[in-house]
Amino acid sequence: MRVVFFGMSGVLSARPLAALLTDTRIDVRAAALPALAPHGTQVPPVRTLPPVALPARSLRLLTPVEPGLRQLAAAHGIPALEIADVAHPETLAALAAFAPDVIAVSCFPRRLPPALLRLPRLGALNVHPSLLPDNRGPDPLFWTFWRGDAETGVSIHLMDEGLDTGSLLAQERVAIPEGVSEAWLERALAEIGGRLLAESVLALARGTARPVPQGERQATRFGFPLAEDYEIRPEWPARRAYVFAAGVIGRGVPVIIALPDARVQVIEPLSYEPESTLGEPWRREGDVLRLQCAPGVFVARVEVHPR
Repeated sequence: MRVVFFGMSGVLSARPLAALLTDTRIDVRAAALPALAPHGTQVPPVRTLPPVALPARSLRLLTPVEPGLRQLAAAHGIPALEIADVAHPETLAALAAFAPDVIAVSCFPRRLPPALLRLPRLGALNVHPSLLPDNRGPDPLFWTFWRGDAETGVSIHLMDEGLDTGSLLAQERVAIPEGVSEAWLERALAEIGGRLLAESVLALARGTARPVPQGERQATRFGFPLAEDYEIRPEWPARRAYVFAAGVIGRGVPVIIALPDARVQVIEPLSYEPESTLGEPWRREGDVLRLQCAPGVFVARVEVHPR
């Protein structure tokens, strides 16, 4: 079962690729990554990257460092391709040379054109970290935390010309413990996604795959979050404010609470009290803010910037 894998840096690409590479029934022929050249730089539509070694253990923690796609490709003796133009004839010819039965995708940031989707004999599969058709789009983990969801999941679907719209081959639900980070959830979904992806590739090979169309009436879609989407609103339940802040605080984008006379940045979400009432919109004790929500109270360590 010949597979060409498309992904990028990050655990949601690396662990699904690792699951395919470690299954002896699956022959991964190449790993494709997006070209990240500076704007205006002329790069070929596709090129083979030089091999890179697996990362060493962290000297401070003596723990393994998560390998990326290039390291995994080098460790398993397969080429890593850098793709600048997925629709270019040179790119299509280079990929066709691998004679793929399946293209497998997990977090590749470019839309695959119809000519590329038609290339594999059995189709293209995508790993999507939500319970499709809910939460389609390029950044489902953000919106999972933004909504304060108690569960999410992983979906494996056949790719068509839409975005996250193809028929489902596999899906698994995952409970989200309160207060977990995006990194925690990403690792959990990547592990499940890798297993489901390998199972789906093999189901296609055996002819036992049973595609199920997605229900469009239940579909939701979100784009990339804007700066204002990182703002916690007092009309949210306190639980939602806590789940959201804990999930996205590590992204490097300020999580903000807008008060009438100050702009408050959340530094560390501490807790939430679902039934508490302050009797006032907010209260601050040192660097700890207690925000009245609807219902409950959200508690966080903050920095206050006067307007």
